[in-house]
Amino acid sequence: MIGTKIKISDRIKDLTYDEIKDEKLGAIYKNNKTTFRVFSPTSETLDLLISDDYMKVRKNKYQMVKNEIGIYEITLEGDYKGYYYNYLVDNKYEVTDPYSFTASINSLSSVVVDMKETDPSGFRDEGSPQNLEEDAIIYEMSVKDYTADKSSGIKMKGKFLGLTEEGRSLDGVKTGIDNIKELGVSHVQLLPIYDFISVDEDDSLFFDDENYNWGYDPELYFAPEGSYASDPYDPLSRIRDAKKMIQTFHRNDISVVMDVVYNHTFKSYDSNLNTLARGYYHRMNEDGSFSNGSGVGNEVKSENAFTRKLIIDSLCHWAREYNVDGFRFDLMALIDLDTIKIALKELRKINPNTIIYGEPWMAFYSPLPLDKQILKGAQRSNSFGVFNDDFRDAIKGDANGYEKGYIQGIFSNKSKIETGVAGSINFDNKRIGFADDANETINYFNCHDNLIIYDKLAISLNDTKDIDSYIKLALGLIFLSFGKPFIYEGNEFNHSKNNDANSYRSPLSINSIKWEDKLNNMDIFNYTKDLIKLRKSIKILRMTKASDIRRSLTFMEDIEESLIIYKLESEKEKYLVAINASMDEKSIDRKKLDEFIKASKISKIFTKKGINKVDINVEDGLILENKSVNVFKLGELNGL
Repeated sequence: MIGTKIKISDRIKDLTYDEIKDEKLGAIYKNNKTTFRVFSPTSETLDLLISDDYMKVRKNKYQMVKNEIGIYEITLEGDYKGYYYNYLVDNKYEVTDPYSFTASINSLSSVVVDMKETDPSGFRDEGSPQNLEEDAIIYEMSVKDYTADKSSGIKMKGKFLGLTEEGRSLDGVKTGIDNIKELGVSHVQLLPIYDFISVDEDDSLFFDDENYNWGYDPELYFAPEGSYASDPYDPLSRIRDAKKMIQTFHRNDISVVMDVVYNHTFKSYDSNLNTLARGYYHRMNEDGSFSNGSGVGNEVKSENAFTRKLIIDSLCHWAREYNVDGFRFDLMALIDLDTIKIALKELRKINPNTIIYGEPWMAFYSPLPLDKQILKGAQRSNSFGVFNDDFRDAIKGDANGYEKGYIQGIFSNKSKIETGVAGSINFDNKRIGFADDANETINYFNCHDNLIIYDKLAISLNDTKDIDSYIKLALGLIFLSFGKPFIYEGNEFNHSKNNDANSYRSPLSINSIKWEDKLNNMDIFNYTKDLIKLRKSIKILRMTKASDIRRSLTFMEDIEESLIIYKLESEKEKYLVAINASMDEKSIDRKKLDEFIKASKISKIFTKKGINKVDINVEDGLILENKSVNVFKLGELNGL
């Protein structure tokens, strides 16, 4: 099999997405019949295997009929709701349906389901919150990490339903979903919740530390992950539980972004996609081997019509059936630009507030043409965003090493920082970014990958006794810049992963949130909460158009490199942001300050302690505490 090139007819290879987008695939259920349709152009024969119990060795077998574009079909009369099924390819290989809406435990069989019966009470009527893209404040988290530790006080630990439990606390501090509500973010980005293959879904058989994975190893793109279900043996449990979790977020005005991995499949030659359609769903080398732009053995050929359809259909399924509000794409550079454009168009028909963003890079070389790769810059004016690693590295240095950034004293990064503050647009001749619109940049200093900020600072600072001041600087830069601010679970209270830079399958003792950290770091938590409140109050930071940003943002020039000072002004509001990254207190003399702000009244509203509304005397100039982020209201002080 390996290295063998499979012949696919020119008719099928030349199909366009528009020609096949309306083809229905999967188990199409009605109470009096179910039609099974699957794309399998390279198989000689295809049979449906079906039974009322996935454990049965003997299953009913039905021969399916193939049409001219490679779709096999059969209709069974009667009510097949809850039946387990697989496809038998060429009497040799038994696989699941790529369009499975749910599955048996550990994805052994697909399951026929009536999705209308899986909605929690009120789910369809309540819909999604109206959080606009320009208001997005994103919080990345893992379903399992967030509730698994005993300190969470949550009963359904590590499960979808754990994130529906409100009112949980540890010694008076809020845990679980109540922490997210208290923080004030607008969007949660969930690490993979689709069906992945690397864990045993019956986690009662394991100690938690033995059965862990982030889930970047996709198996079934339309089905929720069974290990997060309250009953992994019940195929409906994973659907209902996922919907209840999303409903709970929505009831608290929090939108849900789903992390998706379409750039590769965990299995290669033996995946259900490649078994059904040899060499079609993946990019292949001339010798018949898999190309490997993902770095994990294969890459998905998104530009092929049925592959594009699979991606767009599954995205729309999550948006339509689960009310998911946005999608974060892993290794987005491997997904062709046209597919993303079409997906965004279709998703915004379902929810106009849908947001899409992803990683503008890949691991290794890909045969995908360069003009179709979503590298940084490809997002320009295309209504989706990318992670801003320029800003990230300028803030704190490299991802995993000892290199320092601006907050640790590399003040030569100042122009890069100011470019990030301006939303990474082409602000002026000195500050040139990669974006046409500030909505295109995800401003972050860490995510689930690489060293978390606390661990990065712990190894890159010469002295960590004042580590909180550096973390506050990083947080301030992210939240007081144009673009979408993004933090990772636990950043708000100094979560550490013990210097594990790639904890995708490390134990829960490394990954899980320890709620004692919040108890012990309430200063950082309150500071982050205040920053979010402050950002929401500064309406200017909602601006995304480059022309509006250039008109509203002014940097103070000819000051020390350790200082970043800028003015935000509109007809209705005017602010001064002053960041001192130096080890020493700094000052701006009165004359220079007056020339810059042109305001008769100035009030300090944010300091190293958070929101702190006080009138100040600037007769002798502006005094800035060392390693501090300061915000001043210019003119009359209104409510914050």
